[in-house]
Amino acid sequence: MSQISKGSSILITNNYYSSLTDSEAWAMKLGQFYYAHIIYPSDYPNILKDVKIDPQNEYNSIFKIKPYSAGDEKHFPAKMLNLRQDEMYYVNKGKIRLAIVIGYIKSEWVDLSNPQEYVLCAPVFGFRLKHTQEIIVRAQAFDFPNLFYLPYDVHGCYKESAVRFELIQPVSRGSLHPYMGALPDKPVILTDEAYWLMMSHLMKFLSGTVISPQLDQDIADYRKLILDGLQAGEIV
Repeated sequence: MSQISKGSSILITNNYYSSLTDSEAWAMKLGQFYYAHIIYPSDYPNILKDVKIDPQNEYNSIFKIKPYSAGDEKHFPAKMLNLRQDEMYYVNKGKIRLAIVIGYIKSEWVDLSNPQEYVLCAPVFGFRLKHTQEIIVRAQAFDFPNLFYLPYDVHGCYKESAVRFELIQPVSRGSLHPYMGALPDKPVILTDEAYWLMMSHLMKFLSGTVISPQLDQDIADYRKLILDGLQAGEIV
């Protein structure tokens, strides 16, 4: 299916995506794409609250979804749910979407002989018809500190998109699924050039740090070129 892009045809790099071998589908390389369960933050978190606990058979217990209120964490342990006395099960809204690996580690808080695998994921959001060309072009021009533009490409993203830095989150490795590009049907990863463009923008978002003065200048020059074209109505 053909895609209509609203961004400028002038890209900061013509090489955003690269393919990996089939054996590298689970390599968890920096810049690699996966499908991940991405959770959306909520101002008013909902929890799973016990209504009736059957101590003889916890599977007969009754729970309800409710907004958190002070004191909800004070409950008896629920063995069935592997829930400690001061813990809660949160009910969150989320979606399976593309994400890019920006960190991977095996770690354990207590038992070092049984480490857990965690992936720090930067979620990818596809632009929709409701997004104006101005928003998309400004994202492309690095004009939003929290967005990194990704063009549509049969070798990479299936639609024009952006990484949202403000929603970066840890995900368990076991819940991920490799993303395959259409042509060829291979695991997808950012090229080194695209990865460092993203990381340069991310580090400025996180701490204002410039990791490469030359790269930062290249981004600034590109931003001016694209925004000048946008202002003049000359985006092509």
